[in-house]
Amino acid sequence: MRLARKSIAGAFFALAGCAGGVNFAGAKGVPALALLGGDFVATGPAGYCADRNASRPQTGFAILAPCAVLGVQNAPPAIFAMTTVQVGQTGSAIVAQDPAAFAAYLEGPSGPQLLSRTGDAGSVSISDVTQIGDQVTVHLVDEAPAAIDGAQQDEWRAFFDVAGRLVTIAVRGLDEAPLTQASGDALLSQTIRAIIGANAQQPASEI
Repeated sequence: MRLARKSIAGAFFALAGCAGGVNFAGAKGVPALALLGGDFVATGPAGYCADRNASRPQTGFAILAPCAVLGVQNAPPAIFAMTTVQVGQTGSAIVAQDPAAFAAYLEGPSGPQLLSRTGDAGSVSISDVTQIGDQVTVHLVDEAPAAIDGAQQDEWRAFFDVAGRLVTIAVRGLDEAPLTQASGDALLSQTIRAIIGANAQQPASEI
């Protein structure tokens, strides 16, 4: 899986610098990917596809990238980045019952360790925690080595509940095409809307 992620990063570098899409033989991009046996659908904003090779549908994990990076002919999105979606099992929802308390927890001393991908609280600094309705978003910097080579240290993450499940979305640009505060916030919001919209309808059977 790590090799697949590296190849995505290399393709991303090429695509971010050109106006048109590119096609990569063997890529497995799909506009939407059913997770957890078809109970949930991972999808992104216009121009984004799910990577079937690097995603793990049975564990509720999906990687989204610009469709052209994954070999799908499509117009390039306005914002180039890598996005991950993690969906919990039924009953994992914890944000909507008290989103203010969830946001406060992230801002507290335990927040950095919870947000760290490696469990090392010392590698994480939190720039901003925002609660809007039943959603909590975080802008953080994680200095630990990223799973995708060349990924920027800034990350935008969202926590919210859908149909009794906790959903976590993480957005990162790459060092060659880093996201700004505005573009990171924008892509995170677009992905949240896409996920909520797709799962307001009857989920499709697993692709």
